[in-house]
Amino acid sequence: MTLHIWDDFPHIQEKLTPLTPYLLEAAQIKQPAVNQRVQALIQNGGKLVRAGLFYLFSEFGATPDPARLKAGAAAIELLHLATLIHDDVIDQATERRHTPTLQTGLGNRNAVYAGDLLFTLYFDQVLRSAESFEDIDTNVKAMHGILSGELDQYNLNYQLNETVAQYLQEIEGKTAKLFALACAQGAKLAHADEIIVETGEQIGRSLGLAYQILDDILDYTGTQDAIRKPILQDIQQGIYTLPLLFTLETQPKAAKAFLSKQERLTAAELQELQQLVVDSGGVAQAQTMANELTDQALLDIQTLPDTRARVDLEKLTRRLLKRQK
Repeated sequence: MTLHIWDDFPHIQEKLTPLTPYLLEAAQIKQPAVNQRVQALIQNGGKLVRAGLFYLFSEFGATPDPARLKAGAAAIELLHLATLIHDDVIDQATERRHTPTLQTGLGNRNAVYAGDLLFTLYFDQVLRSAESFEDIDTNVKAMHGILSGELDQYNLNYQLNETVAQYLQEIEGKTAKLFALACAQGAKLAHADEIIVETGEQIGRSLGLAYQILDDILDYTGTQDAIRKPILQDIQQGIYTLPLLFTLETQPKAAKAFLSKQERLTAAELQELQQLVVDSGGVAQAQTMANELTDQALLDIQTLPDTRARVDLEKLTRRLLKRQK
């Protein structure tokens, strides 16, 4: 597990540490080969950013129930994991978190069913955490938004006229919805005031959008080891992210000369396109938008009650959204 980001937040790390064994138990699958891959993904689960945000917002509540909150945090992580498994099938990825993906060796069919099964396990944890039908409805709507965002991406594949607004709508679904759900549900399940739940949802949306933009920037500025996925894989699959969209606005002829080749782009051409995006200011413009979204999240955080949780949330936000490498 890569929980170092939580080293300065020991009260959150204390809650996240037992979450992994809880997830390992909650995600037991009868088929040994599939179970082994899923368990490995959980063991190498990264930062647990969404679960950590869930727990941070739970600190704004008056009457937290540890068992209910653990189930709520687990639900968030299981939903995230299910979408990642399906993403890997679509992307034909061979590795996730330095672990072979499910479809590698097991095939797409088994990977898709494993992802589907995790969706049902997600709802099992939702039922354990929910106090009302409203809590279940919130999760249903969030899942609907996440999957709709993924379909929006499919509709935009190889579209040279894709707009920045369309990109933002897409990543709001596939990334920001889950951040917003984590923040709002953490507060809701701990019985925080309704205004805090609503503010948490807004903050989560801004954080999620900025987080995804910075992830997309890393495709142009990071290394494969740092971002733990193949560099510029999105472009070959027709997925045009914000840095590239800004370059299409400022250098349309040069960019389209590359993109017209679609999946036939060579490794050398991808490197040339990568340099074009950097030199044309596409990365800088995308960074500016991520900064603006971060600033909005920080402004909204200042409206929360003046507690340790608010101070920690501000500190975490500044740290999370400085992901240059």
